[in-house]
Amino acid sequence: MSQSTVIPLEDVTSSHAATQSASPGLDDTELASAQLAESQNVPAGYPKLGRLMSLIPETAIFRRFGFLNKLDLLYMQAELKDLEEKLIKVQRRDGQSHGDERLYAKDFFFLSDTGEGDNEQLDLMMDIRKKLEKYNTALIQQTQILRMSSPGSYDLDYIQKYIASPEMGPFALAGIDSEIWGSVHSPKGHEADIVTLLPRKKADMFTKILMEEGTQRFFDCGLGRFLKPSPVHGLAGYEESTLFRLTYLMTTALASLLPIASIVVLHFVSSMKMRLAIIAIFTVILSFSLAFFTSAKRTEIFALTAAFSAVQVVFVQVGNGTNGS
Repeated sequence: MSQSTVIPLEDVTSSHAATQSASPGLDDTELASAQLAESQNVPAGYPKLGRLMSLIPETAIFRRFGFLNKLDLLYMQAELKDLEEKLIKVQRRDGQSHGDERLYAKDFFFLSDTGEGDNEQLDLMMDIRKKLEKYNTALIQQTQILRMSSPGSYDLDYIQKYIASPEMGPFALAGIDSEIWGSVHSPKGHEADIVTLLPRKKADMFTKILMEEGTQRFFDCGLGRFLKPSPVHGLAGYEESTLFRLTYLMTTALASLLPIASIVVLHFVSSMKMRLAIIAIFTVILSFSLAFFTSAKRTEIFALTAAFSAVQVVFVQVGNGTNGS
């Protein structure tokens, strides 16, 4: 999929089977998903879950196994530390000898000319090189893994419901790893170190609520029947880009109306006390709107709020001057 998709899943407590014979009780999302699964003959369990993750990359959620990775790094670190101490002792011993060994620290030719197996210092260095490469690789991988984002609550909830859905079948995952994502009975029972391979775009609070709550309510009301299943993955849903455009237009309209509404109200109010109160109210509304409808930083909110207040004050002063003259 080239774009992120928001695809609600029906309530898993439904007794409808995800088969074509039960189509009268299914909505377009379930029926299209079931038909596509049957056409590909994907067995329930890991194959079907893997297929879902391939179609909706945002649901590709896995453990990073933080404890095991850190333990492995600690063991490799301890092993390398031990080899380092041994190497330093051998280097000191060879440096104090009266043979060619004393030249090992000054000319690599004498160290490498002996060959592996005949020189303890060279053997230690070759062993350290191999283990150091593995250690450095693991260290770099961990820095990359730790930057990975945690999955969104929407995608995690989708996985939990999908595993328990009729499409997956009863006890589709019966191993000890079946509770990694939590479950519909224990939504918060997932592992603490899960990450997603494709996190969704960071959105403001309004867009996030619309994506997670609004689309689900849209399908719960039965309006999903008006959407055609995608020819790519056979599921009905909204592209994230569509929702982002919708919220962008709504935010733009609000940003245009708020200053106009403030000026209009101030124009029809003559009392200075009331004007000051109106300025305060609209300024608070603006600051909350910036925090809720946009992803503005705190410094940007302070700057825009101050500028908006200044514009209102200038309008009041100009209005008073005009009235006085």
